[in-house]
Amino acid sequence: MQTTPHPGSESNAAAPSAHEVDFPPVQNGVDYLLSVVDHLTAAEQPGPRDLKYAVLHLQAAAEVLLKARLQLEHWSLVVKEPGLAIRKKFEAGDFDSCTTAGAIDRLRGIAGVTVGDKSAKSLAILSHWRNALQHYGLTVNARAVESRAAQVLDFLIAFVHDELLPALSGEETASVSTHLNQVGDKVRTIQSFIDARLKRLADELKDDQHRTLECCICGEATLVVGESPKALSCRFCHTTWDDPNHALTDYVMTYDVNMDSNVQQCPNCSEHALLVDGARVVQAPEERRSLCFSCGTDFDALAECSDCLNTYIPASEDDLGLCEDCLAARYTRF
Repeated sequence: MQTTPHPGSESNAAAPSAHEVDFPPVQNGVDYLLSVVDHLTAAEQPGPRDLKYAVLHLQAAAEVLLKARLQLEHWSLVVKEPGLAIRKKFEAGDFDSCTTAGAIDRLRGIAGVTVGDKSAKSLAILSHWRNALQHYGLTVNARAVESRAAQVLDFLIAFVHDELLPALSGEETASVSTHLNQVGDKVRTIQSFIDARLKRLADELKDDQHRTLECCICGEATLVVGESPKALSCRFCHTTWDDPNHALTDYVMTYDVNMDSNVQQCPNCSEHALLVDGARVVQAPEERRSLCFSCGTDFDALAECSDCLNTYIPASEDDLGLCEDCLAARYTRF
């Protein structure tokens, strides 16, 4: 692994005066993390302003820290198009950097850094929230922000420990470690609240594990489908969809499911709200199940009618490949 000093950190550089800003990348990223936990723990219930700056500063921290690790591999990996990178422009800060998603792809594919799918998804959602805040506004439940923030904070704390601290000087390591411990203490406070709330919900949800999904807003496995044909609401963050199909659309987009081929008419309620082989329910988180977002029915076995192409429940092993309607129509013709 090739290490490259950040611009301005050469050994012959003069020490900063009291009136200069000097935040090397890792210290800068951890300072953003401190700001995030300060905003999230500033009051028993963080206000809109606290949540806004928690999102903005957490995204800033993620970008700084992920790209600091890329720079350790090679400085050009931070640039949007590494093949066109010019060192002098990079050192002057005159370049377009890669996106957060691009940084994750390069960390995985080039630097060999492990970034779990759930962490990558939470980072992607965080990036979307930041863009919404900066460009057209954001409306999201406070509990959802806290939950996603806790997930990203947990990932970034481990990331700094594993991937960045070993490359720092002794003095910088001590400073970063001290601040990182402060972040960790406050994250545990946030996580304790989340865990306590999830524990309370566990009893409520124990009989609905076959139709309980991970909420695409807060990331907690507390979205029970089929409770109402007209609306869905996450039990943890209380995000509400006034139409189950809207929740289905958000779920499909968040978890990269093909909507054209995986969303079909439900054989039970006839609503076009059946997610085929795409739902990960609490009862079987490693499997992709078929689940209707309208009536909440989960299906073990489904088939596609060879005539109308609608999904149906096979009657037996000797099934003819036709749904009841098409089978009845054939018998009527003959």
